[in-house]
Amino acid sequence: MKIKERLTGIAMGIVLTLIGMYSFTLLFSDEKVLDSFYLLYTQKKLGGLMSIGALLNLPVFFVFINQYRYDKAYGLVSFLLVLVIIIGLLKFI
Repeated sequence: MKIKERLTGIAMGIVLTLIGMYSFTLLFSDEKVLDSFYLLYTQKKLGGLMSIGALLNLPVFFVFINQYRYDKAYGLVSFLLVLVIIIGLLKFI
């Protein structure tokens, strides 16, 4: 049961980050979404967009903690740690 809950937290982290990135791009870019992602990648600013998109995970994390769903919160934090590594790699590539 713990593995399933942790995988649920990881999946929620991925989905919320993608929703945040997509909605931020729709609000502030005149380009298409994929063109905007490519433009940000070439300007080495895609990591910043990923960080802004990951902000949606913060209230969900606190909801999980308040509801004593520690395994889902653990999965969410695990995804965020992987995201930090990915953002760090994007800075050097």
